[in-house]
Amino acid sequence: MFLGGVMGALKYVVIGVVVVVVVATALVLLLPTLHRVPVQYVGSPNGYEAFVPSGTISYKGQTDPEGDLILPNGTTLPNAVWNGKYADTIIKNHNAIVQLNNQFVGQTDPVNNQPYVPLQDFYVIKGQVPVQQVTINGQTYYIIEASSINPANIAGFYTYDKWVPNFEVAINTPGTYAAGQETHQYSNGQTQQELYHKK
Repeated sequence: MFLGGVMGALKYVVIGVVVVVVVATALVLLLPTLHRVPVQYVGSPNGYEAFVPSGTISYKGQTDPEGDLILPNGTTLPNAVWNGKYADTIIKNHNAIVQLNNQFVGQTDPVNNQPYVPLQDFYVIKGQVPVQQVTINGQTYYIIEASSINPANIAGFYTYDKWVPNFEVAINTPGTYAAGQETHQYSNGQTQQELYHKK
């Protein structure tokens, strides 16, 4: 009878251990997904958004460009962070623009006697932009998941800093297309290439 009681108790101990292992495994597998921030898509599927860098921020152990994300409707999301593909390139380009501004703004061009104006780099994204809204040190940031964006849908530009919002409006105006090259072939077999801008 003593041996039967030990075996019965051992059976409950084994069942208890199995239950604990199953519950622990479930928690380990489910907790990371419960804390994962969902990706949202902002902007327009047919429009263009502009990321305008202004500095850098440390995010998940790496340095990423930080700035504004301008949506096609003119809404600006501050504290946008470009995370992933091309982050280092954007930082290098932005640093070069800052260096040029520091060197020339406030001086006069000796050729045309016009003052040098501050430049701003920005990066246009065609289609919706995948972002995660996160909190870093009590501040809300919009993390652009750049590795999820097709590289063919990203283009970098620079212009006079006050013209960036105008560029964003212009590129999202219906009927406006980027300049391109068109080839015409005539009945005599000759071809001619022309630069065009469709509206």
